[in-house]
Amino acid sequence: MRKLMILSAGIVSCFAPLVSAEPYHVPSHCPRPDANFFLPEDALTEESEVDVKADTAQLVDLGTSVFTGKVDVRRGGQQLNANRATYNQSTGKVTAQGDVRLRDSEMSIFGDQAEWDLNEDRGTLIDAKYQMKQMNARGEATHVNRQGTQSTHLKNAIYTTCMEDDDFWKLRAGEVDLDHEEGVGRAYDVVLRMMDVPVFYTPYISFPLSDERKSGFLIPSIGSSNETGFDVSTPYYWNIAPEMDATLTPRYMSDRGLMLIGEYRYLTSSSEGLIDAGFLGSDSLRQNGDEINPNYNEDRKHFSFQQDGRYANRWRTNVDYNYVSDRAYLEDFSGNLSLSSTTHLNRLLNVNYYGDIWRFGARVQGYQSLLQEVEDPYQRLPQLTLNGLLPDQAYGLSYEFNSEFTAFDHNDLVTGQRLNLEPGVSLPMGTAGFFVTPRVALKQSYYSLDNIRAQSQFDESSINRTLPVVSLDSGLIFERPMSFAGNKMIQTLEPRAFYLYIPYRNQDDIPLFDTNLRTFGMGSMFSHDRFTGPDRIGDANQVTVGLTSRFIDEETGREKLRMTLGQIQYFSDRKVNLRPDARETTSDSDYIAEAVASITEEWALAGQIQWDPDSSQSNMSSLQLRYRSDDGGVFNIAHRYRKDDGENRFPLEQVDVSGSVPINDQWSLIGRYYRSLMDSTTLEALAGVEYHSCCWATRMVFRDYINDINADSRNKAIYFEIELKGLGRFGKKSESLLENSIMGYE
Repeated sequence: MRKLMILSAGIVSCFAPLVSAEPYHVPSHCPRPDANFFLPEDALTEESEVDVKADTAQLVDLGTSVFTGKVDVRRGGQQLNANRATYNQSTGKVTAQGDVRLRDSEMSIFGDQAEWDLNEDRGTLIDAKYQMKQMNARGEATHVNRQGTQSTHLKNAIYTTCMEDDDFWKLRAGEVDLDHEEGVGRAYDVVLRMMDVPVFYTPYISFPLSDERKSGFLIPSIGSSNETGFDVSTPYYWNIAPEMDATLTPRYMSDRGLMLIGEYRYLTSSSEGLIDAGFLGSDSLRQNGDEINPNYNEDRKHFSFQQDGRYANRWRTNVDYNYVSDRAYLEDFSGNLSLSSTTHLNRLLNVNYYGDIWRFGARVQGYQSLLQEVEDPYQRLPQLTLNGLLPDQAYGLSYEFNSEFTAFDHNDLVTGQRLNLEPGVSLPMGTAGFFVTPRVALKQSYYSLDNIRAQSQFDESSINRTLPVVSLDSGLIFERPMSFAGNKMIQTLEPRAFYLYIPYRNQDDIPLFDTNLRTFGMGSMFSHDRFTGPDRIGDANQVTVGLTSRFIDEETGREKLRMTLGQIQYFSDRKVNLRPDARETTSDSDYIAEAVASITEEWALAGQIQWDPDSSQSNMSSLQLRYRSDDGGVFNIAHRYRKDDGENRFPLEQVDVSGSVPINDQWSLIGRYYRSLMDSTTLEALAGVEYHSCCWATRMVFRDYINDINADSRNKAIYFEIELKGLGRFGKKSESLLENSIMGYE
């Protein structure tokens, strides 16, 4: 049965019409066709008059003329050149011999003999060569019948996009129809020859003459991996209308069975969306290595719906709904570590209004959990927000108002409703060289709890909390001219001080619905909130001091270097925490230092470190060196570290090296080495080579990777594809893989 299904998939891919989903790009080093091959676009006219020029002209019969020597016949945006031509004025027919060329704005045809019917606007050349503007294509044919600018019919034809000195691939066909209006070519009785060796035959094939979308089968994707076995996909693309399309993909996996995947995209005047679904009937994989497949003989499926809407210029909607049939679905079929590591699938509906002063939002949000050991988050059913801002009012004051109401639902934990109100007023002052912004706000929260017996630490079903927030943000900006390496620069020095005061209130009687501790960094140091949600309002009596220096190219305005250093000084202990009775007693925070350098046009360096002055150790650091050249070269090297402090659930130390390095105009090496030093595990190793010429390209990539950091087994896959430019790609596509694995890869 499996052999029959594989054969069927192969037959479908061989005999189906093909369309191209990727635009055809000619590399910059490739020669372009001579501009004299084609008439300019503005040469197209609706005039019916015939203009004939020649060295000599002779009237041999009534209405028949013979022209010799540099004959030039023009009519309606077409031109015929020859050494000799006979023109019958009554029939409108022209017969030409010797170095004949027929051309318009899209095509140029050369031959020894031609006939052209001026009245019917069509011409035929014998034993001709042709050059097309679309796709930079060329070829030969025993007969070329040109019917205006709309279409061309060829017999015993050769078609290729290769240059004159490169015949890597050719299509030989009994007949070829080129529809220039639709941008589609159709060939019959076709043999594909590569390096003059026949490699493929089909009675019919269609191919693109432009980058416009067309219905038809896309190039099949064929490969093999540990997760799926032999894997072949033959997508069919349906161009339903200019504003909607669909793709139906039968995917056969020898170890699992036949999966059907469908994708539908649409675009309206007020919205755009995507629906994606897949179904695998009765997973036939019993065991993968040493692991038993828990979904053996079960149906596997997924569904996803995304939509963004814009209404009446002020209303916005967003829908993001996702579903999979089982917890292992992404791990088994995604082939991507970041996707397979997803713990929850989002289910969200957002409705937002953006006014001049007020912003309103309504949200309904839930999740599908994919890991048993991870606690399910609360569902928001619903969440309503109303925020307002009135800047530059009387005496320079700015007024703000933030509010939120959320109903939280959970199967096992305490539930309830939360109302937050936060009015505030500030007085921004400053000039180009300094700023000072005092601010006063009032945080008010009201809780109505249900199911409090689910967690014994909560006794009260109704809770009120009111806390003032006082802050003062200030900064100075100094600058001076300087010269570095012969370039005129501007150096700035920007000290900043931010004072924050919030009194203490015991909040252990409030459940944690959606609140966590912010990731400590330069942004959070100057924030009014230590936590991500309002279930905890952190007490504060502190001042944050930061210093930034920039080096700016005076001529271009480009920032060449930015360095920032900051720290928080605490005047009292922080008693509010996520855990009851926990307290932070240090008098100062870790140092945060950041640096971003644009070393040259191609090289850039970025780094950050979080340094504990008490232990003289780093709690977090990241360093990244990036290179990107005009010829497509990319190189990245990064190191990331996060300390295991006993409370952090996700400590890490990783090194990531990736790149695409051109050897010359045609050859490039590609690769990635992504390793977890903390786990002594290589997350992904990738190595490959790619070749690009003017008419064909190939890429081969070997990948060794894991889908689960805790899994014992590894996955190995080989991606090999060949692209005949202007015709299509064959093999297992790797472009999206490389774009995700190598930052900056194109």
